[in-house]
Amino acid sequence: MVISKEIKAVIEGSAFLSLVTLGADGTPHPIIAGKGEVIDDAVVFGIYKMETTQKNLETNINAWVVGATMNDGPEGYRLTGTATVKDKQLIFTPIKVDALI
Repeated sequence: MVISKEIKAVIEGSAFLSLVTLGADGTPHPIIAGKGEVIDDAVVFGIYKMETTQKNLETNINAWVVGATMNDGPEGYRLTGTATVKDKQLIFTPIKVDALI
């Protein structure tokens, strides 16, 4: 399991999470995705717009999520993984986590 309880606390405690996908030409497309919910070993976002993000995922499922919080001191993580769109949700499945702070 990639998402430990410490990482889950940061993800769910972050006011906003950043989500990055790649365009067809390899250009990063970062967005503020808002709140994410950890379900099993995935981070689930509700989709409001995200047209470019969804288009990017049609050709490249690689994605990154970055979250940080000041709860109990500064703490942040960058999660590397894949994302899919299903039933008006973006489901991000991490394969690697790096501590940022």
